[in-house]
Amino acid sequence: MRARAVWPILIVLALAGALAQERNPRALLNEGEFAAAWAAGNASSRTADVLVAAEAANLTAQYRAQTDAERRVWLERAQQAARRAIALDQESAEGYYQLAHAQAEAIRFVGVLAKLGLASEIKRNLERALELDPNHARAVIGLALWHLQLAKRGFGWLYGASLGEVVPLFEWALTLEPESIEIRKNYGFALMQLGRREAARAQLERALALPVRSVPDRLHHDRAAELLRKLRTPK
Repeated sequence: MRARAVWPILIVLALAGALAQERNPRALLNEGEFAAAWAAGNASSRTADVLVAAEAANLTAQYRAQTDAERRVWLERAQQAARRAIALDQESAEGYYQLAHAQAEAIRFVGVLAKLGLASEIKRNLERALELDPNHARAVIGLALWHLQLAKRGFGWLYGASLGEVVPLFEWALTLEPESIEIRKNYGFALMQLGRREAARAQLERALALPVRSVPDRLHHDRAAELLRKLRTPK
C-alpha cells in the first residue's frame, strides 16, 4: 500500500517539472517574473528569447530597481542582451529598440561628454529599428520621447530635436497600436511635459480603460494612474 501511495506523488512531481519547463522567457515576463525571464532568455541561443531578456532587464530597471546602482546594473544587462540579439539577427528591429530604450534610461548616469555621443547613438538605433520595421510602435514613441527630452533640456537643436515632432510621432504610434496602455501612458506623460493638461488627462484615462493582459500592462497601467493623480492635484 505504501509503494502504491508513492506513485501519485511521483506523477504530480513529474507534471510539475514538465509545466516548469514549459514556462518560457516570454511567459515568465508576462507573469512579472522579470529576473527569471532575464536569466532564461540570457541563457538561450534563440534571438526571441534574448530579446525577452533585454526587455525584462529594461522593465526591472524601470519598475523594480530600488536604487540607482541597481538600475545601472539592469540597464547594462539590457544593453548586453540587446547587442547579443542584434549579433544573432542583424535585422532585429526589436533589438535596436531595446538597446535604444536602455541607453535612453542610462544616459542620466553618464558624464556630459558621454551624453553627447549617446544621444546621437540612441537616435540612430531608433531610426534603424524603424528602417527594419516601419510599424514598430514602441520605436516611434522612443523617437518621440527622444525629441521631447533633448528639446526640453534646451540643447536639442544640436541634434535636430524639436518639440514639434512629439505629438505627430505619438499620433503615428497610436495608429499602429491604439490599444497599447504603454503608448497612451507615455503620450499622457509627454503631453504633461508640453503643458497640455486636458489632452494628457484624456490619454491617461484612455490608458486606464484598456484591458490589462500581463504584469507589464499592469505596471504601465499603475504608472498612468499615478500620472493622472498628479494632474488632478491642485497646483
